Amino acid sequence: MPNKVGLPSAAARYLVVNADDFGASHSVNQAVLRACRDGVLRSASIMAGGEAFEEAAMIARGLPELSVGIHVTLVDGASVLAPSKIPGLVDGSGLFLESPAKAGMKYWLQRGQISGQIEAEIEAQFDRLEAAGIRPMHADSHHHLHVHPVIFGVLCRVAARRGVKWIRVPPGPFGAVTRLSGVPEWAVFKAFNFFHARTARAQGLISPLTYGISRPGRVSADYLIRLISKIGIISKKGGPVAEIFAHPDLAGSGEVEFLALTSPAVREAIHLHGFTAAGFKDIGGRYKIADTH
Repeated sequence: MPNKVGLPSAAARYLVVNADDFGASHSVNQAVLRACRDGVLRSASIMAGGEAFEEAAMIARGLPELSVGIHVTLVDGASVLAPSKIPGLVDGSGLFLESPAKAGMKYWLQRGQISGQIEAEIEAQFDRLEAAGIRPMHADSHHHLHVHPVIFGVLCRVAARRGVKWIRVPPGPFGAVTRLSGVPEWAVFKAFNFFHARTARAQGLISPLTYGISRPGRVSADYLIRLISKIGIISKKGGPVAEIFAHPDLAGSGEVEFLALTSPAVREAIHLHGFTAAGFKDIGGRYKIADTH
């Protein structure tokens, strides 16, 4: 039976379980649909250039309990604009570099020449969502590339103009992450997020405490239960909203994450630790999150 999301209250603590890569494939889309109807998923980030974008948009329009945001793609995917309009970002087939590290280095070294192209592509991705009847409430990106210093401020400005309320600034606090994912991943993002949190606030955007693993197939039910327990302790001081991102899929390694998101034990853990499962649109922009980054 589908889970119903209650209306938010001022005293509640909310846990947003978000699926990244919505629109990447048919199997991802079906995992999002089923994890929302039968599990704890209440939010998804859609890829405007994803090969199954149209199907994802149709699912989103028919699933009012799902909150949808934009999963900005500037690496390992296809652009929305034609290659001739953003030659510094994509090859002749409209594909970005596959490696986040190589893309990040290129964008930094060529920042003077391509910053306008980055903004144009981000705007085009927002346009495609809006043309499909989707008004995104949150923003994040494929492989978290939006934390790149050349990209983050641009995305914040565009997102704020588009009415977005929330933006991801990973990672969560050190103690909740290192035992569950790893020090290197945490440290890379931590190097940026103090300044990014300030940039987001300056544009009127809210950044929740964010947790997860970037590599698909690593978020098992056991991982989620342990993580929810740690978030339950930290969030009492850090604010009323926390986000866990995952990569559910009905094929390949993402099936582990789909099973985790539909696990009754995970649902019970959310309630046990005092959270209400919700999407960003359910919470709105009424909360100002303490600066814990």
